[in-house]
Amino acid sequence: MTTTTDMHSIIEKYKAGYRYFLNLDFDKGEKLIGQLLSNATFENCCFSVDFSQTDFTNSKFANCNLKCSNFSHCNLTNTTFENCSLECADFKNAKIDGTNLNNCHCYRHVVKLEATGELESSKHPLVKELYDNVVEFSKVADHLNDELPYMVFGELSLKLFEDIATNNTTTNFTAKCFQFFNLLGERKDESIDNLLVIGIYEGLYASKKCNDIARKLLIGRNKDVYEHWMKNGNVRSNY
Repeated sequence: MTTTTDMHSIIEKYKAGYRYFLNLDFDKGEKLIGQLLSNATFENCCFSVDFSQTDFTNSKFANCNLKCSNFSHCNLTNTTFENCSLECADFKNAKIDGTNLNNCHCYRHVVKLEATGELESSKHPLVKELYDNVVEFSKVADHLNDELPYMVFGELSLKLFEDIATNNTTTNFTAKCFQFFNLLGERKDESIDNLLVIGIYEGLYASKKCNDIARKLLIGRNKDVYEHWMKNGNVRSNY
């Protein structure tokens, strides 16, 4: 394991022509600010380091633990992060043109780097749209499967069933959910219909109360789709 005094050796070796650094371990909040480390590769390293204002142009971090590292105001142009852990890493105000995150994780979620420098978990487009429309669900979802819409919509179905079953009146959450289902259904896309039927509706068919509310809040073809598969699908209901 490296020591704090070894931190300066990275710069010394870099100036001597070294560009490949392996198995370094700095996790005590060390600082390496405003340095030049372009075209370098860091592999299997553990860093919890303040790298702010450092130039990492065309560099690569592979299989690294970068928890709590500070990349703010860094030049990360064409820098690649591959198979890295990025919990609490800071990329604010960094130059990120061409920055690539490949299979990087933050609290078990695959993440991407937004233009704002914020880390955001990768989401299927329909899952992102769901979270944007039903914010209450986004706050309670586990976000472990945000790239898998059937898993996320199945989780929503459970929450919706519980919400309907435990409340005497239709809540704002339930109303928002069905407004979103109507929005999706009006696109007349069979793949979306299938997602709604399997992901959401099949979880509601067993309850007369859920069916009554669904048929009340769904409109147009969305109601027709619900009722058709309620009678003819894999999970049938007599209600």
